[in-house]
Amino acid sequence: MTKTLSIPEQKTPHFTMKKISVTVNRDLKLLKETLSKSDIERFLTLHQLAQDSPKKALKEVESLLAAYPHHPEILNLLTYLWIAKRKMRRAHKLIEENYTQNPDYLLGKINYADYCIRKGKLDEVPKIFGQKFDLRHIDPSRTMFHLSEYRGFMVMMGFYHLAQKKREAAEEFFYLAHTVDSSHPSAQLLKKKLYKKPFYKKMLRIDR
Repeated sequence: MTKTLSIPEQKTPHFTMKKISVTVNRDLKLLKETLSKSDIERFLTLHQLAQDSPKKALKEVESLLAAYPHHPEILNLLTYLWIAKRKMRRAHKLIEENYTQNPDYLLGKINYADYCIRKGKLDEVPKIFGQKFDLRHIDPSRTMFHLSEYRGFMVMMGFYHLAQKKREAAEEFFYLAHTVDSSHPSAQLLKKKLYKKPFYKKMLRIDR
């Protein structure tokens, strides 16, 4: 996608969403407010290292978290690293910690909602977002959201509605995620869940 993408207002039978902008540019506001200048550079370096070599980044991210306990972005990065190592129990503990310690952190909310969906706790999801399913309503101070926030929210909402057997709504959220980041593994997984065919239908051939 381009660096900034405008998403028009959405009005569907299942939900509405105000016009927003999606960007790939990182918002450094939180980092500037909470980390030293040198540690901001350290965090950004570790963030890139996490994408390229998760194993190498793990210990350093844990060390940075020790210096800034409960920091939302560091916790989020560490969660990603444990998921990359398939250590889901540790990742889940960090997801719960981030949501508990940083209840206004959007990515923390999204990750915790996703965790609740996978645990079958669907009633928790509306509570997490204050009964609101529009990013602009969830955070009225913003009109622009990072790609990871937008995609993560739309994919999570797709899985939430799919779990409630509201397929059309799930497809609409999938479309919004797919439009901006079709190749992301989470969008691909939702696509697979939405459009997979049962094994017997793949094997059965009926001539008419």
